[in-house]
Amino acid sequence: MKVSFILFGGIGVFLLVVTVVYGVWTQMGELAGFPLLLLTAGLGFMLWWYLRSTAKNADEEMFADDPDGEISDMSGNYGDFYPWSWWPLGLGAALAFVVFGLAVDWWVLYLSLIPVIFFITGWVMEGNRKTYAH
Repeated sequence: MKVSFILFGGIGVFLLVVTVVYGVWTQMGELAGFPLLLLTAGLGFMLWWYLRSTAKNADEEMFADDPDGEISDMSGNYGDFYPWSWWPLGLGAALAFVVFGLAVDWWVLYLSLIPVIFFITGWVMEGNRKTYAH
């Protein structure tokens, strides 16, 4: 975790320097490059801030930060993975229609949001083992 927030802080600082150099180089004449580089530096700083704040609130050190750590130290369950799931494929196709709707017309976008909601709900509820599991 410590390495991660140092890495993203370094990326943010580097991109901020690149943004200033790019702005001076183009004399602030370009309307796309400078703001986008500034936003990219902001993304690096956002990740740095999030990882730094979560590392401070963690009670114990992450096993990944231990230089003498073994792979067996991180054994255990980290969540569920469903390799047979068809929900991501359907969601990808539905999102392709959303992008198609942005290019063609708004009514296509609005109609394509229906399967997007359906596939997101199916993917989220796939691991549900309670009373209403499918």
